[in-house]
Parts: sequence; C-alpha cells; structure tokens
Amino acid sequence: MSPTGLRCVRLDRPFGLARSFTLLLVVSLAGAAAGHAQQNLSFEALDAGGMPLGWSAGDGAEVTSDATVTADGEHSLQVTRGSAAGVTRVTQRAAAAPLRVDGDSRRVQRLRLAGAIRTGSGGATGALWLRIDGPRGPLFLDSYGYGREPNEEREPGPAASAGNDPEWRHYELELPLPGDIDEIAFGVSVRGAGTVWFDALELTAVATDAAPPATLAATRYVEAAIALMREHSLRRAEVDWPVLREQALEYARGATAPAQAHLAVRFAVRALGDRHSYLQSPAVTRELQTTAVANARTGAALSAPRARRFANVAHLLVPSFAGGTPVQQVEFAESLKSIIQQHDEAGVCGWVVDLRQNTGGNLWPMLAGLGPLLEEGELAASVYPDGRRVAVWYRDGQAGFGDYTQLRVRSPYRVRATTPVALLLGPATASSAEVLAVALRSRPTTRSFGAPTRGLSAGNRTFPLADGASLVLTVAATSDTAGNLFDGPVSPDEPVAPAGVSATEGAADTVLDAAVAWLNAGASCR
Repeated sequence: MSPTGLRCVRLDRPFGLARSFTLLLVVSLAGAAAGHAQQNLSFEALDAGGMPLGWSAGDGAEVTSDATVTADGEHSLQVTRGSAAGVTRVTQRAAAAPLRVDGDSRRVQRLRLAGAIRTGSGGATGALWLRIDGPRGPLFLDSYGYGREPNEEREPGPAASAGNDPEWRHYELELPLPGDIDEIAFGVSVRGAGTVWFDALELTAVATDAAPPATLAATRYVEAAIALMREHSLRRAEVDWPVLREQALEYARGATAPAQAHLAVRFAVRALGDRHSYLQSPAVTRELQTTAVANARTGAALSAPRARRFANVAHLLVPSFAGGTPVQQVEFAESLKSIIQQHDEAGVCGWVVDLRQNTGGNLWPMLAGLGPLLEEGELAASVYPDGRRVAVWYRDGQAGFGDYTQLRVRSPYRVRATTPVALLLGPATASSAEVLAVALRSRPTTRSFGAPTRGLSAGNRTFPLADGASLVLTVAATSDTAGNLFDGPVSPDEPVAPAGVSATEGAADTVLDAAVAWLNAGASCR
C-alpha cells in the first residue's frame, strides 16, 4: 500500500487468462469515503488480531490471514470451518460510482469479480460471490465456486503462477452494472468443514459499448429469451419491449455464443421488476435434475425436516427443497409426513410449523409432506394476467395444481384431531415457502407469528433455452381461498420482535416462545 492510501488494481494479473484489454482502476482508501470503497483486496493490511482490514465475517468459522499459503503478495485470507452445515461469508460493500469506467453511468458496463481460491484438507469448498443491490434488494446475484459453475458458464482459469502452487485456481464472474445502481456487495464464502484460502481479488468495471455487436447466434438467443418473457411474464404489460431488446443487445456486445449472451439475458430479466425471475445456467439445470438442494440459485445443501417437543407441543422445522429426482421429492414428503405421524400418535396438543429459514423451491414435496395438518381441498391459487385462476390443493396424500396431481406420498395419514397450528414466518421465508404459508393460513385454528416474509410469493415456471440453460419466470400471482392477492410480503397475525432464526437447543427465541405460549393457552393444551 502506498503512503498516499491509493491502491492500483489491474486486470492483467499473472493468472494466465487472455484479456482483450487492460483496465487500470485507482481507488482511494483515504478520507471519509474509505469505508465505502473497495479496499485490501489482496488481504495484505491486517488489524491487531490478524484479520484483514476492510472485511467483515459471518459466524461459524475462524477467519484470519495466512503468510505461509499465498497466490500473490505476503498474505492470503484463510477461512476454517468446523461444521459441515451452513455457509460462512466474508463481505465487503462498495459504492458503485467509483467503480464505473470514467465515472460514466451512461456507458454499458459490466462488473467483474476475480480471484484465486485454494482448498485444503476436509470437505470445505470456497466461492467468490457478487451482488448488485437496488432500492428493494438484490437485483443481480451470482457466485462461482463450490464445484458449481456460475450462471454464465466458464471453465476455471489456469492455475495461478504466483508462488508456483498448482492448487491455486483462478475464478471470475461478471454481472451487469446499470447506471441506476448505487451499492455493491461482494466477497468470498465457504461451505462445509475444512479450510479454504483466498487471494488476489479484483473488483473492476468493464465497458462493453465499444465491443462489436453480438453474432447472429448470440442475438437470436437473447431474442428467444425476451420472447418468452414477453409471452409469459406476470408483469409483461409494464415493459417497453422494443427498448428492452435494444438495451439487452447492448449488453450482449462481443458475444459469439449463447453462453456469452447470458449476462444480456440476466439484464433483461431485471427489467421485469418481479425480483423472482432469473436465468439458470446449463450446469445448474443439469445438476438439479438429479440432485436435491435447499436453494436452486445458491446450491446450498439440503437439510432434513426435524422436530422437537415442548411438553405436548411439537416444533416442526420445514426446510426448503429444490430440484431432485421424483424419488427424492417423495422421500422428502414422506419424511415430513412420518414426523407428523410420530408426534400425532404420541398425543401432541398443538403444532409449531417453522418456515423462517425456508427459502422456497419446489412447493409440492413440502405441501404433500405437511398434508396431514392441512384441510382437504383448495388451499391457495395462482392467478394469471389474463384472469385465469388455477387452484393449489391437497387431497388424500396428493398435492395438486389445477387438474393434475403434482406429487403424492406412498401412504396418506391424517392427524387424529384438528389441533391448532402456530406458523412462524420471517424475512428469509420466500417463494414457495410463502405460498405454503398462504395455504397453511387457510386452515382453522391457525395463527402466524414473527416478521413479514420476503415478498416473492408469486408462482414461477421454468422454460428451457437452446443451450440447456433455463429461464425461470414469475408467471402468476398467489391468492388465498378468499381471493386475496399477495403482491408483497405475507405479514404475520402477531408480529414479534426480534424475528430470529429457528432456535437451536437452549438458544433464546422470542418468536417460538410467543407461539408456544399461544398454543398452551388454547383449549386443546389445557
């Protein structure tokens, strides 16, 4: 670091990747704005405890510097996790304006995050991640690592030459950088138990408006994706489609193949304004056909449903579920149903259904698994822009949509009596978990506690693209059985602050406490 507090970041670092140009970006770390500019991306500046300056770390890991394992310079970032469950993120936030080429927000630009990752012994895997935020939350989000490819598919670059360590691998990802975005969040993350090192990060803006127009193949790919959006998007009437096509093709400049046009499609998806539609890469699309995960966009590992008892009250934690084979989907539903059957036969007087960490995914395994607690018949509905209303229903072990059964358990079970249900909601409750919340609220003697959900309750549909990628589009709004549309968060009947996460054994949880108190005050638990 120079004595003036200036750091020069170049894109022509010695990782062996070909560059079409070199960009020099100078970021000031001095003065009042230093806390909102990218800093210490090579992890060289340390605080008294050995933590790289400018970075914040989540819980669940030991995060420090390492002077013995480096890809460049004298230090790297070392993250060691002891638990196989969960993810630890190391984060920095930066203002978008200083990153833009020439400071010009009118130019068509991309934001590129690059860096080196090395994994050690154990099962931990690392990733780079990048998020671009708008007024209502993330507009673009991507990660590269964990053994998965990003939404824009690339092969990892050559091994880093610095340090002559063949285990260092170079990764990079790009997102659109529109002119109306103010703030960026970025960093690294580690999943699983073990140690991962990171080094030589670069966050740079890349102007693409001088690149040649996209080839015919790439142009047709973008236009095919936009045609699907125009035909099926829930908010299609709000989009100026000729203008969107023109803007998207500007972001596709330089693309010669569909994979290079993914960023342009992602830019177009943002214009839909529903915050729920997204582009899914060919690699992730293939993976989800055979692998069940907790979140299709992040690849977070699937958790099993579980329950615990508070006297005669059962606390049921319902995790999110995405992807998977039909057999895996049925197994998830069966595990939920079996837990409910076990506690019902033990004579519980009430249920706490906890959706606070459920980010959604595939509604049908969750709905079929919770069937023993649900009413038979229509529970919610999808409402399309043309006025069509298609019912979401449960009957005799089957979860269905309209005229078709989507999933069924092997042997249906009904609870012995209609007992009260306390539903726990929070800001992480999203997507199909919000539809599940609407369905649960339709049953009698149900009360919800916590905080408003994320507000992504509209229904999605997946459309295949020519290169194996998938366009996941929001196509319908969600309605309850009374006809009330949910165009935003699902609010709890009883707000409880703070709306914490699902409690671990012995941890304080005011939301759970309020729910159990309500159940214990009811006639069935006296």
